[in-house]
Amino acid sequence: MNRLALRGLRERKARTAFTLLAVVLGVALIAGTFVLTDTISKSFDKLIATSGENVDVRVVAPDTGDDFDSATATFPASVAERVEQVDGVAAADGAYREGFVTVIDEAGERVGPTTGAPNIAFSAVEERFDPYEYEGRAPAADGEVALSEKAAQDAGVSVGDEVRIQGVGEIEPYEVVGLATFGGAGSVGGAAFTVLTLPDVQKVTGDAGKLTEIDVQAEPGVSQAELKRRVSAAVGTNVAVRTGEEDQAQQSQDLDEILSFLTIGLLVFGLIALLVGAFVIFNTFTITVAQRTREFGMLRTIGASRRQILRAVVLEALLIGAIGSVLGLLAGIGLAPLLYALFGAIGFDFPSTALVIAARTIVVAILLGTVVTLLSSLVPAIRATRVSPIEALREGAVGTPKRKRRWVLAFEAGVAGLGVALMLVGLFAGLDSSPALTLLGIGAVLVFIGVGLLSPLLVGPLASLIGRPLKATGGVAAKIATGNAVRTPSRTAGTAAALMIGIALVAFVAIFVNGFKASFSGAFEEAVTADFVVFDNSGLMPEAVAPAAAALPSVGTAANLRVGSGKLASGADVALAGLDPKLAPDVVKIDWVDGSDEALAALGPQDAMLKDDWAEERKLEVGSAFEIRNAERRPVRLTVRGTYEDRGQLFGDVVIQDRTLREQFNSKAVLAALVAAGPGSSEGEVRSELAGLLDRRFPTLDPQTREEFIDSQVGSVNQILYVFYALLALSVIIALFGIVNTLALSVYERTRELGLLRAVGTSRRQIRRIVRGEAIITAVMGAVLGVAIGVLFGILVSRPLESEGFVLALPFVTLGVLLVLGALAGVLAAIAPARRASRVDVLQALTYQ
Repeated sequence: MNRLALRGLRERKARTAFTLLAVVLGVALIAGTFVLTDTISKSFDKLIATSGENVDVRVVAPDTGDDFDSATATFPASVAERVEQVDGVAAADGAYREGFVTVIDEAGERVGPTTGAPNIAFSAVEERFDPYEYEGRAPAADGEVALSEKAAQDAGVSVGDEVRIQGVGEIEPYEVVGLATFGGAGSVGGAAFTVLTLPDVQKVTGDAGKLTEIDVQAEPGVSQAELKRRVSAAVGTNVAVRTGEEDQAQQSQDLDEILSFLTIGLLVFGLIALLVGAFVIFNTFTITVAQRTREFGMLRTIGASRRQILRAVVLEALLIGAIGSVLGLLAGIGLAPLLYALFGAIGFDFPSTALVIAARTIVVAILLGTVVTLLSSLVPAIRATRVSPIEALREGAVGTPKRKRRWVLAFEAGVAGLGVALMLVGLFAGLDSSPALTLLGIGAVLVFIGVGLLSPLLVGPLASLIGRPLKATGGVAAKIATGNAVRTPSRTAGTAAALMIGIALVAFVAIFVNGFKASFSGAFEEAVTADFVVFDNSGLMPEAVAPAAAALPSVGTAANLRVGSGKLASGADVALAGLDPKLAPDVVKIDWVDGSDEALAALGPQDAMLKDDWAEERKLEVGSAFEIRNAERRPVRLTVRGTYEDRGQLFGDVVIQDRTLREQFNSKAVLAALVAAGPGSSEGEVRSELAGLLDRRFPTLDPQTREEFIDSQVGSVNQILYVFYALLALSVIIALFGIVNTLALSVYERTRELGLLRAVGTSRRQIRRIVRGEAIITAVMGAVLGVAIGVLFGILVSRPLESEGFVLALPFVTLGVLLVLGALAGVLAAIAPARRASRVDVLQALTYQ
């Protein structure tokens, strides 16, 4: 029986190849994900180790683990003086390493990323602590700068050139004295870095006299633990003190948490591809078992037991699974650089070393691919053992499926119903994000399985509906194609179900993104009344823009919208917004629940306006007092003066004075400058004066009308959308190979039928139309089911987000395009099987058994 299984694989090369391909593609994305994230992790670990060389103890500000936070946690530079006096300290050097700047070259172009990742300003440190390598040298005097090598090379900037740098204040010129690499990398995660002297970094960030860390080296004979104890006693509890090993471990842990989102996200797409592959494998084995009914009947007649038949089919599955998993592992290793390039194309240029292939990657890839293949083939294998020898040996026996019993239909409907129920629990039960997402994922998989099991019931009606336009234009060939699709509904449904999954997820992503765009557009248009918005997509918005714009003759009001963050005593994050109380009513419109523009105008430095549902959840009302802790863990006491609704999330949880957010929470993150025209000023006048101001003093910025701003922000979302489409395309490709596989097996099975059709006068062109029509019906059926499920998922997910301002907006054009693409996919998938069918030799076909 083992030799029989091996011979079956050899003799059915096309079927084996396409089934292998389904396994390979599914496993490849999973293996590629592990290789990519392991390689990135190792690369960052190398950078972390480089930054910690010769550092025995590091003093840091609280919460510095929050990368790119709106408020940089700092502490007074005087702390470094106290550290230097500690017994056992050989050297101590204060540094500022979390500033954000914009760099402009001599041509007025931005140096570094234009979207996404920021340009981070670091201060130069003593050589013993310096993690950078320079072409040229490190900055040693005010007005000197070293740029990250990659950003400089991309911009064509060399040592000796002049650049201009802008932080929170005015733009100023600097001389480039070096090009820097960090651990051999010219950028960090796509972000550019700029090295300045400590006073210059403090000036451009607006944090004069502040540090973010102190690097400390111990004298010989003093251990890291002992030095940490001594330094901790000297600096008190307002800063954190770590040994060098603890600091590197903390940074690695923070990195792993960040990478875990990337890993989980990519693995989800890999599992989706594998799920689609499972449908293809199940359908392939179902068809081949049906086609081998007579073969199995003959084996049973000459003495083969049911166990031997089962073992032969399972062995085929194991071999396909194992070989496909190994090939998938190898393909995944090759896929990792492509994934790296994909993220690089949207601004996430991760550092990279030699590819890391961990033992875990090998084990998971091979085990997962093999197990999924085995489980997918198990039901067809068991079905093969139930072949009756006498029935199988009858002429024309092809294993026609029996009508499903009621309890089977009830079970299948229960699977789909359970999936919907789990999704509802995940969405509405108020669970934490991790269990909620787990329930959503399991629920979605069960919905796919349930609909896939029930889909044979829909084959007849859908085939009839889809076949109508084909019959109107394709004549007899289209009628035969429709009949072929309905003849074996389980086969057609199984093939369509594989495509259904990919199309459903593409449709869901399109619906969700379209809803986000509609929500953002509607909320922004309603909340912002300013005529112009000045916004920086990639860096820190200078807070001087609004005051400068307000001085223009044509401008009536210009105000900053500042954002920041804090924490409650419970540790919960709080999203803060800062407004100038007297200017805000001219540029924004707040939807008050308990409050008014007059109350906002009277807002004091210790007052706050709260988002209504946020206040209600914490039982706060007008007159209540509460505390928010800033980045330095210092509590700021505020009194509630009003509540508002914020469906667009523009104003966050708490609105306070702009000055309070700047001074008490150290937030330098200005989201936008909102500009309203003065009385009698035209839009053209305001734009002209505003553009002139920005060109002179803030050359990286441009004025945008509200509509232009909305369009630019909505357009930037498309980059993320295209990444999702690219990752989901793999599952769609697997489904298309499933259609090719099914059609090829169908042509093989219908050899005599095709011969008879040719004998009675059917042309080769009509034969191709028959096969092509069946493929189109199957593909469009999968697309219809996929769009329907995608819309269902979109409706379910949008309901709990409705209170946050999310608007369900169906992209009808996109959904229509998916149906058209489904038909085109059917045409493409049918090319090879249709050609083969049209070339069947009539005489050989009529004698085919």
